Amino acid sequence: MKKFATTLILIILFVSILMMSACSGGADTAEVDLDFDGLGSMPNAQAIAKATPVDSSKVKLCSEETTDPEVLSSIIYLISLANQNNVECDFYAAAAFGTGEAKIKFGKDHIVGSMDTREWRVYDNGEYFFDSYGLVVEGHTVKEDGSTGKVSNAILSALSMVLNFTKRVYSPDCQTFYTSKEGETKSNTLTLYPSLDAVKYKKPKSTVETFDEYIDTNFYRNDFREFSSDDLSEDLNPITSGFITYDSEKGVYYLECTVNCEEPAVLDLSTQSMYKSAGTEIFAYVEKQLKIEIWECGLIKNYINTNVWEATLLPTSLKLSGSSDNFYEQRFTYNKDDLEVINVPDDIKQSMMSSTKKK
Repeated sequence: MKKFATTLILIILFVSILMMSACSGGADTAEVDLDFDGLGSMPNAQAIAKATPVDSSKVKLCSEETTDPEVLSSIIYLISLANQNNVECDFYAAAAFGTGEAKIKFGKDHIVGSMDTREWRVYDNGEYFFDSYGLVVEGHTVKEDGSTGKVSNAILSALSMVLNFTKRVYSPDCQTFYTSKEGETKSNTLTLYPSLDAVKYKKPKSTVETFDEYIDTNFYRNDFREFSSDDLSEDLNPITSGFITYDSEKGVYYLECTVNCEEPAVLDLSTQSMYKSAGTEIFAYVEKQLKIEIWECGLIKNYINTNVWEATLLPTSLKLSGSSDNFYEQRFTYNKDDLEVINVPDDIKQSMMSSTKKK
């Protein structure tokens, strides 16, 4: 699943520009606003009634980071409950942004590249729409003495042509999924977020997939409405440390935790996604941290994922190594009446369904 993270492709492509570093400027990261359309607001009565609420007897609170098995079990319970509630709810809208910085070391020097991503989705009683895009925003060199240099605009432009991506998905019934990936982006695409005008699809030429095909090709574990594809089976010890607090006035559980990166099965789908994107299997997550807010009714309010990975690039004889630091934040609303900015016209849906091609 292509989440909000710079992929290994970024590092691999930087190999080709290592000896071409110049001294002209790069782009600035655009600000993002996740406060529109009531994101993070309390779910309405209908959404609360449909959800399975948190059973407080299954939650052991702790205000400091701990490895207490009862607290870790509570964290697994809360994430799993919210994940399932998201799958079973009648309506939700979510918006997210991500940032990633990838670094490659060749000899004594590094080249660093940054990418920003934007995403929003709406699920409404069996109808689904997803919009996602990412752009390269900066590149620079770092020498052994710590001094930095800039990457030429020509190189940044070439990288953008290869790395910038768009993806738009529509399903009228959650059985057939239409996906378009050839949208046009401009320099202000990030600042236009979350408007549908941020990316133009003149001729979508959508590919068509069944539910199972869509799940498999996008590396979801069970359902596309899940916010987490990690394997949280207790026997895998998926959480190594964390804490949980509860705000009784707001009715919100807050948790922070560290995901077990030593057990391959926990992050297997995320890793498979990287393999597919990068074509290298010498790759590992070094760290993954989660910060999650969950309403006492069991629905998720906010999800933040920060992770670090490292890789050795093939062929190993070149002794090229890379790493990336990534951030992803997603906020949710379950109140359809709040939906104003994220609103998909019927002509866009019809265009995606009528402009199909074989995969």
